[in-house]
Amino acid sequence: MGIKKSNIMQQLLKYTLMPINALTRVQRSEMYALMQANYNEMNESNFHSDLDKKQFVGIISDTSKHLQGFTTFAINPGDSGTEQYNILFSGDTVLSPEQWGSQIMMQGWCESVGNIIASDSSKEWYWYLMSKGHRTYLYLPLFFKVFYPAPDISEDNMLKQITDRVSRILFSSDWYPDLGIVRFPHSLGELKPELVDAAYQKAKSKNIGFFLERNPGFFKGDELICLAPLFPDNMLRSARDFMISGMEHPLKINVS
Repeated sequence: MGIKKSNIMQQLLKYTLMPINALTRVQRSEMYALMQANYNEMNESNFHSDLDKKQFVGIISDTSKHLQGFTTFAINPGDSGTEQYNILFSGDTVLSPEQWGSQIMMQGWCESVGNIIASDSSKEWYWYLMSKGHRTYLYLPLFFKVFYPAPDISEDNMLKQITDRVSRILFSSDWYPDLGIVRFPHSLGELKPELVDAAYQKAKSKNIGFFLERNPGFFKGDELICLAPLFPDNMLRSARDFMISGMEHPLKINVS
């Protein structure tokens, strides 16, 4: 009965993409509360300051309009885009543990990415992802054919160079290129112990083991920096279809 009820609840979730400035005070408060439920060392002022640097947010809500998850987007933060490509930066992404297993985040995120990249088809797009937890890193092998860094694949020098360039722009001395991580002087958020333990329990998994090898300090808030080309032929399975669907409705935004 519990499983059936959980599946029903997941089916009733709704994903909505909106500008950051359209968030209500209640929504922002619920977003911070969800972060607190999953991470230690959270600071409310820092959270809202970082949120205001994003342009869009994807909100996941239930039938009672209570927040169950969210993901944020910034386009070319710090003028990191070039004449050849745009950078799509993913900020905080979190889903309530009760909703794990739902496909709503994957579908909503892929459609949102399609909306965004269709706004400027003159350039290539790259997804810049910060990963301090294995669940976030797993989006890469779940969604993409080619991404960086990846297990069992020779490192793509172009993706590595773009990662280094953007990381230097955004994080300066907090970026450690030899390690491929961003390490802040003071923690900006750490996974709850039970989520850390979950990663170690799955260390024999190829992708999770690789994440732990590349980001051994994840439990202290270290961020593994990742990059993936954003175009339909680099997407896997239904993620490709959702992206293409989103591209049919481009956002009217200035990406420069």
